[in-house]
Amino acid sequence: MSAKDQQELVEKIKKLLVKKYGDSSLESMQKLFTAYDKDGDKRISAGELEQLLKDADVGNGFTRGAWVKGVIEALDKNADKTIDWNEFSDAVK
Repeated sequence: MSAKDQQELVEKIKKLLVKKYGDSSLESMQKLFTAYDKDGDKRISAGELEQLLKDADVGNGFTRGAWVKGVIEALDKNADKTIDWNEFSDAVK
């Protein structure tokens, strides 16, 4: 994932945070993370990430799969193929 792509991702997620919760605070980030962690395993899976990206208007139906793959590759520090809270919050701050 390029620096430009990461910047776009962060901007769009922050926009989604403001739309849903009124600000882009750490507390709102936690709410967003929890809302998209549909199975409650404290991780955002590829499928959950795809929905988050769709709601944040990142990519389109043709490119979103590549975005999901790129985001997981860029953020997944422990190589479990998911995004945990620490990985998510470090990227979005």
